[in-house]
Amino acid sequence: MIKRQTKAELRRQLQQETQAFLSKGGAVAEVETGATGLVNGSYRNAGFILNPQRQERTPLNGVLAQIDARKSERTQRATAVQKSTRQRKKVIYDDFGEPLRVVME
Repeated sequence: MIKRQTKAELRRQLQQETQAFLSKGGAVAEVETGATGLVNGSYRNAGFILNPQRQERTPLNGVLAQIDARKSERTQRATAVQKSTRQRKKVIYDDFGEPLRVVME
């Protein structure tokens, strides 16, 4: 099982890596407060549309009615098949959960 790194260990590791980077001559660039990564202060609009045109929706009421009709047909057929004259065994139990007799229904 792999032990997860604690936050303290992660902080210590990041601090060591930062110190190693700086000791090898690396530098950290200072960024002014309020500076932004946006080009000319605006979003790149090629990636998304802020106000898309509303698309026409296809009404599905007729299709849903057909699906519901097929479902009701299936359930009617299934109940007709289940209502056969086949008898089934049913066990009758007493108050203590012991089987008393078997009855055909």
